[in-house]
Amino acid sequence: MLSILIPTYHFNVVPLVKELHKQCIACDIVFEILVYDDGSKSELNSKNTLINSLQNCTFKELPHNIGRSAIRNLLAVGSKYENLLFLDADVKPKDKNFIKNYLSVLDKTIIYGGIIEKELPPKKPYVLRWLYTKKRESKKGLHSSNFLIKKELFRKNNFDESLLKYGYEDYLFFNSLKKQNMPVFCLRNPAIHNTDDDAVTFIEKTENSIKNLIEIIEKEKIETKSQNISKKYELLKRAKLNMFVAFIYKNLRPLLIKNFNSSHPSLFLFDFYKLGYYCTLKNKK
Repeated sequence: MLSILIPTYHFNVVPLVKELHKQCIACDIVFEILVYDDGSKSELNSKNTLINSLQNCTFKELPHNIGRSAIRNLLAVGSKYENLLFLDADVKPKDKNFIKNYLSVLDKTIIYGGIIEKELPPKKPYVLRWLYTKKRESKKGLHSSNFLIKKELFRKNNFDESLLKYGYEDYLFFNSLKKQNMPVFCLRNPAIHNTDDDAVTFIEKTENSIKNLIEIIEKEKIETKSQNISKKYELLKRAKLNMFVAFIYKNLRPLLIKNFNSSHPSLFLFDFYKLGYYCTLKNKK
């Protein structure tokens, strides 16, 4: 009936799996929970092996890193059942009826549960990630952090394995479904983002996502006009301001980084940082 698929990398997934396992048992359903570590070689995997002692649960360590898209596809290949629930390792269900809520709408082909941040803000330098998820990610777009899809459909529309690092694999996946007029049912069944990326880590992830965006636009997998940052760059380029923005970015970068590590990071400045970084990369081409 239900395969819960969790890719992980250097993370203790045991608390999440125990909660999901408890809910599945309470619902009295046929299920499995598969957790694959993407070659992290982490010391935390000694804890994750405890997952194998739980009924219908499997933890597996991959010998090497295959990437965020490929590991999700691999989990689907290894699954038994027709309903695939994808969850990120660093989330936790908000609702004690999280699984039950999904079961109530299994007549839908694709179900998006949503992602939210913890209510209370963390201390610096973790505020930027928390604020970005709370104000931006939780309010727009679809994410692979918490969604269910029929296995038959996923086989025909899996994740693009050419993207190895963080960023835009979710957009490509859901955009492909959109082009086929596949409806996504939005269910108010959020998972809580349950880990803290410090500002440095989140900036690195953001820079990787911008590199991915430039790559997939150049490969014509998406249109320039589909993303605000690429649209803004084209406007700046036509106005011959792209070099100027890159120059300002380069000179202000130390001050921007300082702000992002503070207790009150500015999302406006973070947007400028992303645009400046995008301009810098594009200007080199």
